Amino acid sequence: MDRSNILLSELKKSIDFFLDFTNLNTDSTGFGLTVDSTKAPNVASIASVGFALTAWVIAAERGYIGQQRALEITKGTFNTLLHHVSQHRGFFAHYLHMESGERFRKCEYSTIDTALCLNGVITAAAYFQDDEIRQMAQRLLERVDWRSIIFEKDGQTLFRMAYNPDEAGDYVSGQPGFISQWDMAAEQKMMYLQAAGHIEPVLARRLYQGFRRDVGHFNGHSIIINPGGTLFAYQFSEAWLDTASYLDPNGVDWFENTRLAALSNRQFCLDNADQYKTYHVQSWGLSAGDSPWGYEVAGSLPSIYKPHHTGTVSIYGALSCLPYLPGETLALIEHLYQHHPQTWGRYGFFDAYNLSVEPPWYSQLLFGIDKGCSMLMIENYLTGLVWQVYTNSDTIQNALSVLKFTKRTGTQS
Repeated sequence: MDRSNILLSELKKSIDFFLDFTNLNTDSTGFGLTVDSTKAPNVASIASVGFALTAWVIAAERGYIGQQRALEITKGTFNTLLHHVSQHRGFFAHYLHMESGERFRKCEYSTIDTALCLNGVITAAAYFQDDEIRQMAQRLLERVDWRSIIFEKDGQTLFRMAYNPDEAGDYVSGQPGFISQWDMAAEQKMMYLQAAGHIEPVLARRLYQGFRRDVGHFNGHSIIINPGGTLFAYQFSEAWLDTASYLDPNGVDWFENTRLAALSNRQFCLDNADQYKTYHVQSWGLSAGDSPWGYEVAGSLPSIYKPHHTGTVSIYGALSCLPYLPGETLALIEHLYQHHPQTWGRYGFFDAYNLSVEPPWYSQLLFGIDKGCSMLMIENYLTGLVWQVYTNSDTIQNALSVLKFTKRTGTQS
């Protein structure tokens, strides 16, 4: 298969993944929920649902499933989110029982995972232009109590990361309650967009200015970096938001920032190729996902803290660089498909691989958020569909106006 056919096959197989690993049993209160990973098919991730809702948009647009079928799945999922999924002040539990929608064990109520889900809600509502879907989406968006997670620290206005009411619950150290804060540049930019229409404009702008812009350098260029230099934190908001068309209120070019971060991530792999056999010009990409030792968060310089890496290449992390580094990414997928067939399966590329261990290790897992991110970025590279639908939605256009993003000269809506 040539590069273009590999891409199209990967896209179609990604849709197949969401069809096969989403609860589509209409008699279940967990209808529309999508697995966190194939390792535990009974556990859903609320973030995976956001990618699944966007998958139905792509599938309908490409004719992989009928428009009516996509509409039915979307309505059923919205109904589940409104009436069955465990939530606290509109923020969903991170993990859920696939069949019921109930909170899984003592997981946290997560702000970012809720936001990922709501990105799918916004995209679906904007695409299908169905009155019932629009009304349900509005109820979901308005139910989120953004003010409950806003607080002041050291003169900055910040979001909390999560809430957990249970002693010994996930991420709880000491007293249960609010957990940590979004005080650095990472994957949370979508949260400022979603909150902007539901809080005072001045407060929305203070929040957006509240997180730190730590700066690192690559080849003479400045990059706004995240703590571990991990790719997904540069990609999750950008999978939906068309940053190529806007500058932020400070003049930050987030598209260029992601492009430089991807280049530096690739170069970091090349600089460490003498230590790790997996890394070379057609094999690079450090992000969060599967590894020979279980789930790990890998990254590269520049970063706030010393990056962690073990020779494991994140395939979805590299694939998600496609709109930013098309030549380098296409060369990588062609290399993997032709020379490492172990990375390819029924649903396209698996999550990761590592040739630096003995024997060489190939992941057999798929994660909903990982498969979802690369799926969106492939579609954006090919057609711009998700960027256009989400960014031009009333919700996001209003948010960009409130936050004072500016349209680039010469770009079209």
